[in-house]
Amino acid sequence: MRLHGTSKTKESKYNATVGLFISIGMLLVALMVFDFSEMPEFGKIFMIFWIGAVCAQIYQSYRNSVFSRKSLHHEVTDHELKVDGYKSPSNHKAELEKDYALRLRKLENLYRDGLITTTEYEAKRQDILDEDWGS
Repeated sequence: MRLHGTSKTKESKYNATVGLFISIGMLLVALMVFDFSEMPEFGKIFMIFWIGAVCAQIYQSYRNSVFSRKSLHHEVTDHELKVDGYKSPSNHKAELEKDYALRLRKLENLYRDGLITTTEYEAKRQDILDEDWGS
């Protein structure tokens, strides 16, 4: 089964606002806790990239938060996703009914031809009838 299509969504303003406060907290921790003068060169380079990434997250979260009217993402949510082999629900219900009827008929033919016993026939028939028919 494969999924085809596109899905464009926008982060909610509430989630963006929460992300904004978390990102600001991460930036404050990085600036207040770490002593850059005693840090090795690799640590300084890592912290520069990490602070840059946090600042980019702050910018994106601010643009999508309740504090801004502009957004970096599309306003329209578009879900044009299709699954290969999926049939529409209206046809699906009719096919389920036909499938159950077909299964019961095949079972009855097996019983009439003497290929299964009465006990097997009744047990399997009850199994089919007990299944969820989608109603």
